[in-house]
Amino acid sequence: MIEEQATVIECEGKYVWVETQRQSSCGHCSVKNGCGTQVLSKVLGNKVARVRCLNVQEKKTGQSFCQLKSGDRVVIGLQESALLSGSLLIYFLPLMAMILCGGLAVFAAGIWWPEGTDLLSAIASFTGLFLGLYLARNYSQNKYSPQYEPVIIKKLPVSEWPLKQNLLA
Repeated sequence: MIEEQATVIECEGKYVWVETQRQSSCGHCSVKNGCGTQVLSKVLGNKVARVRCLNVQEKKTGQSFCQLKSGDRVVIGLQESALLSGSLLIYFLPLMAMILCGGLAVFAAGIWWPEGTDLLSAIASFTGLFLGLYLARNYSQNKYSPQYEPVIIKKLPVSEWPLKQNLLA
């Protein structure tokens, strides 16, 4: 499970809105000055992401939902398989549709219109890309599964909060 610390913003029934600090560069590499990720991090900065999470921690304890309050620090998690299958859906499907449509256009143009092979393959490739994006969007909206939803794993005690958060409180 991929885990990240977050701060609770608000509660809505069995869901909790949290904010996480997106980190663009890891800072662990010895090639810090030549790293493109670090340059992007300096330009774009670390942004805050707002995420809706399922509050399964409350189910485990048998308490009612939303025992959390605004400002609480929690650990949220997402299954690796959900991240992998979601990535395949939004990246691999449009790419494969683009390649397949472009290849079919080259094959068809070779038979019926050999002079227009490049034009047909470009048009078909873009059409396949947009078709793949459309299919990925519709599939992800129609086949909603709770496995793709981040969940709250645990509430952090105040002693485990980062020092910066304790100073702000």
